[in-house]
Amino acid sequence: MDVYRKFAYLYASGDYPQYSKHIAEYLPGLFKQLDFQPKTILDVACGEGTFAIEMAKKGHEVTGIDQSPEMLTIARKKARKENVKLDLHQMDMRQISFKKTFDLATSWFDSLNYILEISDLETTFKGIGQVLTDNGLFIFDMNTIYWLVTLAQRYACIVERETSDIFQVHRHAYDFEHRIASFHITGFVKDKDRWLRRIDETHKERGYTIEEIRRCLKVAGFTELSYWSNLEEQVPFTPESKRVYFVVKK
Repeated sequence: MDVYRKFAYLYASGDYPQYSKHIAEYLPGLFKQLDFQPKTILDVACGEGTFAIEMAKKGHEVTGIDQSPEMLTIARKKARKENVKLDLHQMDMRQISFKKTFDLATSWFDSLNYILEISDLETTFKGIGQVLTDNGLFIFDMNTIYWLVTLAQRYACIVERETSDIFQVHRHAYDFEHRIASFHITGFVKDKDRWLRRIDETHKERGYTIEEIRRCLKVAGFTELSYWSNLEEQVPFTPESKRVYFVVKK
């Protein structure tokens, strides 16, 4: 999972962090609905830190892990700029290890789809469960097989971003045998009047069936509370859902 090295700059400077900000704005309402008041949060695959920073601003003690040192560097700079305290660690989400425990664990923006083996997904869920307090919650999202296939077939190549200083193209493909989607990202960064840098990176995501995800959660010791295709409106999941949101309890 050696990604987000070159792409980290494009990710952090684009619209991607808005998704994390939206989730952070909505979660307090969900906590109230669940009668759940977490003090400590573990954000798994925290990336450039937007979600972690927004939750810290709301008074939570937030720890973030990510495998990409480039993303963590950006997160630390953003946290200092926002005058927010975060506890950030470079860590593979398949090898989570902490001496302390957390009331809530989160993982957003299909980060868990980057796990390409179901045994590793189960291991990741187990690791998260081991660092949660009793009755702690784990809330996360994943892209669905339906969406990964549709994205590849309907949008084989798209211009993801075109501004005065950045041009970014995504090419999509899907391996039906292994249920793995590939995103070939090419970006060009301009400085003044010259295109000085080209960025190429390939990201892979695996699609899992709902049954596979639920089975891994059960093996990891989680109790399922809900799963939806939309977290804010809590829309029931359907075979045509692009994304699935799970709320589970240890």
